[in-house]
Amino acid sequence: MTPTLHVRARRWLAALLLAAGASSHAQTTPPDKHAAALQACPAVGREIVDLDRLAKGLEHSDAVGLFEKVRLKSAIDDLLGRLKAYHGGARRFSLEQLQEQYDLLMMRIATQLQDKDALLHGQLCNAWDSIWATLQDRKTFQEKFS
Repeated sequence: MTPTLHVRARRWLAALLLAAGASSHAQTTPPDKHAAALQACPAVGREIVDLDRLAKGLEHSDAVGLFEKVRLKSAIDDLLGRLKAYHGGARRFSLEQLQEQYDLLMMRIATQLQDKDALLHGQLCNAWDSIWATLQDRKTFQEKFS
């Protein structure tokens, strides 16, 4: 993958992840809903913990329609913008609120994939926590998204 595609894929996934939480920053994600979403995930033998590979999988999946992909990309871009501001020192949203937005976005994506792309759905679930770990860590976030 060329560096340009690598960056675009990462940004697309990040935008996707953030999109779900963009309009719901006042909502909370109860722990039981997060746990239920993860329990509904199919088991997969091959895990993806890399944002770029996951973004590419979502981009090419037929489980998500074109218009929803655009909406998800916008939400991901919004979330990444909030995380960039947070890591830059702006504290409009707490890290807990940003994680709630992230979880809502991931649940939205998982729901889209649930019955239509079981492999990618399982891979998304397996990568859920490791992606958040990357997003919440200031140094790692700045290395990947600056």
